Amino acid sequence: MKTILTISGLDPSGGAGVSADIKTAKAIGLYPASVITSLTVQNTCGVKAAIPVEAEVIREQLRAVIEDMKIDCIKIGLITSVEIAKVLAAELVPLNAPKVLDPVIFAGAGGKIGDEEAYKMILKHVDIVTPNLTEAITLLESTKEARELALEMNKKYGCDVVITGGELGGKDVVCEAGRTYTVSAEFSPVNIHGTGCVYSTALACYLGLGNSLENAVRKARIFVLESVKKALRPGSCFPVVNP
Repeated sequence: MKTILTISGLDPSGGAGVSADIKTAKAIGLYPASVITSLTVQNTCGVKAAIPVEAEVIREQLRAVIEDMKIDCIKIGLITSVEIAKVLAAELVPLNAPKVLDPVIFAGAGGKIGDEEAYKMILKHVDIVTPNLTEAITLLESTKEARELALEMNKKYGCDVVITGGELGGKDVVCEAGRTYTVSAEFSPVNIHGTGCVYSTALACYLGLGNSLENAVRKARIFVLESVKKALRPGSCFPVVNP
């Protein structure tokens, strides 16, 4: 069995962050190892706070996992400080495994949660980044169309880019080694908690299983769609994705 290392925040309501990552990995058939970057205060109604875990504690978590397990793919989610980003870059760069970055900058219910400067710093050390349109605009400080943003981010940071389609009618815009293309699928306009986490983790899993980026994007999009169709309502606000 292959192993994914997911690195993100802890959602006490179980809908996003490493909780969603673990459920996604198990559904696809990978063993999930997890490192917590932040303790969040949130539920299905929104995020109230994100408290960073000390950078050195994160370093020790990473080393404990890496020295014990063969890591086949990596997903990075919530980063709440530049210090954490520096630790991640230093510890993960030597690993020969696809690294997928999901920049969680804004909470779904509004307000900033992630550190955009931290994401800008670590972008040069990952293989693929999966921002939504708003996150891509924020990271590049540009208001171009999605295809142009993907190409610009690819040129600037050297990583492949998948601008996810939640704000694009279900159409993912991909820039792979300077080549842009789109991947479309059936789209649900309902706001579902945790979809970004599930998508990026599924993408990392499929890459870890040996798929090309284009095939991994298609499979991840279908996986999210099926997870959205099975969404649950454990709380009083937004439904939660159910991988």
